[in-house]
Amino acid sequence: MITWKRLVSVAAVCLCPAIAGTAAAAEWPAKSIELICSMTAGGDSDFNARVLAKYLTKELRQVVVVTNITGGGSSVATDEFVHSKPDGYRLYMNHNSLHTATAFGISDYAWSDMEPIDIFGRGTGEVITVRKDFPASDMKGLIAASQQAPGKYRFGYNAGATSHYLAVKLALEGAKFNNVTSGSASDRVIGLKGGHLDVIVAGIPNVIDYVKTGEFKIIANNASIRSPAYPDIPTVRELGYDISFDPTYTLFAVKGTDPKIVAKIDAAVKKIVLENKDYAAEIKQAFAQVPYYEDPAQTRKTLKTQLDAFMAIKDDLRAGFSAKK
Repeated sequence: MITWKRLVSVAAVCLCPAIAGTAAAAEWPAKSIELICSMTAGGDSDFNARVLAKYLTKELRQVVVVTNITGGGSSVATDEFVHSKPDGYRLYMNHNSLHTATAFGISDYAWSDMEPIDIFGRGTGEVITVRKDFPASDMKGLIAASQQAPGKYRFGYNAGATSHYLAVKLALEGAKFNNVTSGSASDRVIGLKGGHLDVIVAGIPNVIDYVKTGEFKIIANNASIRSPAYPDIPTVRELGYDISFDPTYTLFAVKGTDPKIVAKIDAAVKKIVLENKDYAAEIKQAFAQVPYYEDPAQTRKTLKTQLDAFMAIKDDLRAGFSAKK
């Protein structure tokens, strides 16, 4: 016979996990938080992760420590993160390279396998850049030059990253470059300066000093809108080329993290991005960025749109360039 006493005991056991979860959410954060960045130290992604961690530490009153886990076009970091404990003490920051790894098939996971908190920043765009002696100064001339001498001009890209996406999109636009795996943006700048590469894509801050000295010239910005800091640089979109992408920085929690914890993090990030003048000054000085924020709902829409764009050319991404050289 099932007694009322037994029913009450069973109900109490069932409620224990829920009560424990609520208590954990109320106490969070009770210790330091790790923020994983899938990119190497020194670049725009690493900077955005570290400056966010700096201000989150103040806002949450717990230390937020950045850990760089690199490799596989961010797939190594993603694959490790999705198996983390969903307690809010391990977060993940990535940009569009997350979708590249998914489209390439080098990661078994996509953005939907994590819990998007928000998009907390947008880069100034990556610019297509050449040396001053390159025989073209605009997009039309750039592609024409490559067609007139197929394989002569070396385009540097990072395999599995967003620069790889651009290399494929340029090929689909008719470009005939010799596409060369060349590492990070910093590596590509060195390659261009040293004459080992002829065309690269890199963040504006990576190349602007060389532009000012006259060593490099910028062809176009690969973002969909002009950079507020560099409004004179045209975008590929306005020039008629459907090859743009907007570098956005997204913060994730592990799938299954208590919604109350996710909401706390989002509220803290939103306050930093939209209200903190010191934060705004730092991102402007370092990478000419302006504060940018998307709430969780809009973030999901943006991530889906971004991934759809990458998946639309997944066969070309996976085919490589051996047939295009």
